[in-house]
Amino acid sequence: MREALTALTTRGRAFLAAGLTTAVCAILLGYDALLRVGILAAAIPLLTALLLSKARYRLRADRSVVPGRVAVGDVATVSLQLANEGRLPMGLMLLEDRIPYALGTRPRFMVDHAGRRWVREVTYPVRSDTRGHYEVGPLSVRVSDPFGMIELVRTFSATTRLIVTPVVHPLPSIGTSGEWSGTGDRRPRAFATGTAEDVTVREYRLGDDLRRVHWASTARTGDLMVRREEQPWQSRATVLLDTRRVAHAGNGPSASLEWAVTAAGSIAVHLARAGFSVRLLTDHPDVEAATWHDHALTPQAQAAPVLDQLSVLTPSAHTRLSEATQAVSRQPGLLVALLGRLDARDVLDISRSLPPGTRGVAVLLDTEAWQRAPGRPGGRDGAAPQRVPGQPVHQHAAMLSTAGWTTVTAGPGDGITDVWQRLGSQLSGVYVAGSAVPR
Repeated sequence: MREALTALTTRGRAFLAAGLTTAVCAILLGYDALLRVGILAAAIPLLTALLLSKARYRLRADRSVVPGRVAVGDVATVSLQLANEGRLPMGLMLLEDRIPYALGTRPRFMVDHAGRRWVREVTYPVRSDTRGHYEVGPLSVRVSDPFGMIELVRTFSATTRLIVTPVVHPLPSIGTSGEWSGTGDRRPRAFATGTAEDVTVREYRLGDDLRRVHWASTARTGDLMVRREEQPWQSRATVLLDTRRVAHAGNGPSASLEWAVTAAGSIAVHLARAGFSVRLLTDHPDVEAATWHDHALTPQAQAAPVLDQLSVLTPSAHTRLSEATQAVSRQPGLLVALLGRLDARDVLDISRSLPPGTRGVAVLLDTEAWQRAPGRPGGRDGAAPQRVPGQPVHQHAAMLSTAGWTTVTAGPGDGITDVWQRLGSQLSGVYVAGSAVPR
């Protein structure tokens, strides 16, 4: 009752004040008919408050965001399914869904009347120009009675997450198989799990041919073991991303780190679609980011964890790149490094991090060019700024090339697709009209 009285609207307070005033005047003047009018006017908001304090509105609200994962700049649609599951009708309702500032202004909807079994669906678009994980909701509802005397505010607790990932650029195939991954015909492939002996035999299953029984393994384990006809070959690729704050330049969407994050996401998705089992390594102390994602999943499902990690990635306070290079495992495969500003120690750490049997390719960001052109957006196709030969980025690229890496440099005006094609030209040795041509 107390909550309902405090929720009186201006109309309800006016009726209560007018009714009490009329009743007092009627008593003082002795007008019985006027007294009944005053009591009726004051009783309307009081009876409404009493009714609402005893009644329980049952408004159900379900929210869905489609799609739940979008790229920067893409639009997602938020749907609210509203239903009145109570016995009492609800009058004027004002709905407001809370969303972060990055997704736009808070949407507001007005419903004039909601009777019994009332169902309504409302939708609104959201869009973000910055990557991240955003919570949509909770929904707040202002409900008034049919007379407009009381206005109650109810807030739901449920929220829905929207993931805004970096833009994924389509990349052409430049031979990311065979000798690139260390799993082709020219070198031994990496087993998915265990040793070679473990993956060539397995436990006997009903229906297996008894001629495939491996008696040596059976005697050693005590269980009937059979030889495997197929082995789970697996191409693996590691995307190494330099996230050090001191290694990047620029601010906001035009920063060199944002260019590198977008490139890492595009490369990871491309490699997953090419059949690689992909993992992401950074200098952040994040164990999950260093795990291999399930090769049996679809390319979209395998790349999703990488994009989710990139969507919330922030610059690290580390000054040495050894935090990331130490996590590179000693396994053959493909290693793609996206590197910011380096010094001699970083180059040495990167040179030593290349495992035997691994093909390493590196994109070195010309952070000096980002400092000279801070307003130019990264990741868009366009003419690259003029670079001065002999800059540290080119010296470091030459040093990594000597150590066995395939390197290219990138500036704020370089498109990710163009840089990827230049990597292909370095591998094939032929580059014609901006396209990689195999030898």
